[in-house]
Amino acid sequence: MPEPADGSNRRRPSRRYGGIDAELRVAARREQLLRAGYELFGTRGVLTTGVKDICREAGLTDRYFYESFVGTRELFVTVFDAVVRELFDAVAAAVEAEPAAGDRKLRAGIGTFLEALAADRRTLRIVFAEPASAQAEGHLRESLRRFAELVAETARRARPDGAPAASIEVYSHAVVGMLRQVITEQQEGRLALPMTDLVDHCTALAAAGLRALYAGELGKKRQ
Repeated sequence: MPEPADGSNRRRPSRRYGGIDAELRVAARREQLLRAGYELFGTRGVLTTGVKDICREAGLTDRYFYESFVGTRELFVTVFDAVVRELFDAVAAAVEAEPAAGDRKLRAGIGTFLEALAADRRTLRIVFAEPASAQAEGHLRESLRRFAELVAETARRARPDGAPAASIEVYSHAVVGMLRQVITEQQEGRLALPMTDLVDHCTALAAAGLRALYAGELGKKRQ
């Protein structure tokens, strides 16, 4: 479970207890709640998880929940943002580490994305199956846009002057949509492919789209 940014403005105790600063105690309890949220949201889901469930999983009483969060929806969004940030950083690092442009960079990013989601079903559920409020849905859409921009940047770097901006934008969203759908279907048992084959197929499709983009086959005006 990644370490989320602390945007909370709840009241904080200020005394020292047992030699530990109050702020450190609050931070430690918050981390316990985040880990509990990751576990329960990723296994049971948001709608069936209440504050008492989170506190029981974290080994804390209710009052410690409310020193950091208003409710389970706020906790979920915080967990979601942290999970997506870790996933994005891993994908971006994999793409940057691959020295070859084009297909190799696509494979590095696609493989890291799919493998990370498949490695822990809790992550997949939190990212794609659980957004249950307008705020969470907004965070999901913004996250998908960030991944699409990473794909678009990879395409631009392959041939900086090779395709219209609008075509690259459509292509990048299509690639992210494909990856979202195939990993969900594979993890639900409806797409019987091992991970290596899934990465191969998705990379081949993304690479074919990229070649079509630069050959001028995408984005042509109808005659």
